[in-house]
Amino acid sequence: MSVDDQSPELAGRVSASQDRDALFCLLEDIARDTCRTYRETQRQSAELVTIRRILEEMRELARSANPAAALELDRLAELRRRVDECCPPEQPPPEDDCGPCHYRGERTREDDEGRTGWSVKSRAYVDALEVSERPHKAWRIQDKPHHEADDELPTLTYGPFVGRIEPSAHTPSPQQFMQGTTAPGAQGPVTFRTFTGSERSGTWPPDCSGARGGDVVLMSGNLWLKLSVDRGVTFTDLDFTKLFAADTTYGGWAGDQVVIYVPSIDCFVLYVQSYAPKSGTRKNQNVVKLALASPADLIKHKGGKAAWGRQWNFTSDTFGLGATWLDFPDLSYGQNYLFVNTNLIAGTSRKLFWELPLADLAAGRSLSFLFAVLTDSVGSPIQNISGDDSYFAGHINNSTMRIFHSRGGDPNYDWRDRNLANWPMTTDNDIVSAAPDWKDWVSEDHRIIGATRRRNELWFAWSASTGDGGGGGFKFPHAHVQIAKFDLTQDYKLLEQTQVWNPDHAYCYPSLTTNADDEVGISLAWGGGGKYYGSHAVGILGDFVVWYGEASDETSLRQAQDDDGNLLTNPDGTPLMYSRWGDYVHVRLAHPDRRFFSAFGYAVHKDPAGERMQFLYVEFGRQALPYPGLR
Repeated sequence: MSVDDQSPELAGRVSASQDRDALFCLLEDIARDTCRTYRETQRQSAELVTIRRILEEMRELARSANPAAALELDRLAELRRRVDECCPPEQPPPEDDCGPCHYRGERTREDDEGRTGWSVKSRAYVDALEVSERPHKAWRIQDKPHHEADDELPTLTYGPFVGRIEPSAHTPSPQQFMQGTTAPGAQGPVTFRTFTGSERSGTWPPDCSGARGGDVVLMSGNLWLKLSVDRGVTFTDLDFTKLFAADTTYGGWAGDQVVIYVPSIDCFVLYVQSYAPKSGTRKNQNVVKLALASPADLIKHKGGKAAWGRQWNFTSDTFGLGATWLDFPDLSYGQNYLFVNTNLIAGTSRKLFWELPLADLAAGRSLSFLFAVLTDSVGSPIQNISGDDSYFAGHINNSTMRIFHSRGGDPNYDWRDRNLANWPMTTDNDIVSAAPDWKDWVSEDHRIIGATRRRNELWFAWSASTGDGGGGGFKFPHAHVQIAKFDLTQDYKLLEQTQVWNPDHAYCYPSLTTNADDEVGISLAWGGGGKYYGSHAVGILGDFVVWYGEASDETSLRQAQDDDGNLLTNPDGTPLMYSRWGDYVHVRLAHPDRRFFSAFGYAVHKDPAGERMQFLYVEFGRQALPYPGLR
């Protein structure tokens, strides 16, 4: 029977079926051509990187063969730099269609556990910086008003009721240790083999970070660095203004430094960001710098500029972000990649992550790399990565966490939503805890800032507020730390939800990492309850005890400023003061002895001339036989 002999209804079905088949065929052709195009783009990108590398080698050969001409080129480059510093060239306003393209499509589905999905990354490129060995003109660090980034982050909402929290046993008030002594823990003795305090005045808040690699320890805060070449026993201050040239294009260097040591390339990685101007052609844009230094070079050059010869700048334009600035970074590393996370501030807050090849970083080459911009506010990347599978997470609400997964070099990334018992939260991004001398020593919201992998378990930690999660049940009396653990072998099944809490005071600002014995170390802050000042503590989770070496005896305060730097006052004329304990502290592995942890924090002390800050370095772990080199 021909189509003409069929009923109109049947003929219509046949025609629709043929159209559908033709559409599917067309879509398959489009997908196939897109895949071929992508592979060709990847191949050509690799070829361009190779060509650039060859050109760089040829340039170095030419400089070696013509040293006098190379010296003249350096002289002219320095002259141009000084001219630009004196009279910066006019920068054209960024166009919306400039920069790397962003693929905004995504595929999602619902499964038994919740929403899952995947999307693709974009590619960007940055040149390695030409770093002159000549000293640059020293610049002055300016104490500018800090962006109120927390005010621009999206506030959390209460999610559907999933379950009430059954609190874990409370963690006692921190116990003080004496350097070199052993303290009892639930799993065995905890040893504090190094504890060093060193004072420093400088930019505020401290935002302590650091890492150890061999005999070298780097400790950082906002625009200051400390170097130890004797395993953290003593520290010397490095002049940040002499290490790096002043930023004259954006708003000047702002801080938020993060330091990490990557053992596979035997290098420290330093991340620092600039301010974002509030007017002009670069309004709400900024630059971040990555710099590398090996322990040997830091010792040889006493931490000076010559040790930091490998540098790269990443700007808002690098990622096609327009009028958006990068803030609140974190770093982790895998087998072949360095993973970078940071918030994006201005307009709608988002998250940016990018993945840098370690081999190119170690060689100081220009970088071709993958990145993605996320609409979800997500937290720190996982420490102790297995291979190159990185994980990070963010809160959808107080009963739903979105966990992201990205493999270094893979063009795609994916995520899945998992439920939690409803945890206590604020709706204004402001967790409050009163100290003896001030109404609130905490300056923290609910972003996830602690993350680590322990075998096949993902651990995420964040600060929670007082009260219950909205469904009744136990009411936490103070701000505290929530920890969620997920099993990778069971499709990210929630294994446990525990807390670090105390009935008399607050715990917050958790940082996590896992040692060679699969123990999870924590660096955090404690205080409040109206009787304790904000201080730093460390511990090993599962011991139900944390330790401190030095406690604060006052709250660090500053007078508020407007956008122009003018000091603000209350209606009665008294100074308008506010506290800011900081945004983070860190815990790392004490390489090469990966059984022990390195942690970084601070204490605030009273002083007739004003507050005095003591920056603290502590190494701790289970009691074990010493390895060569330990004091």
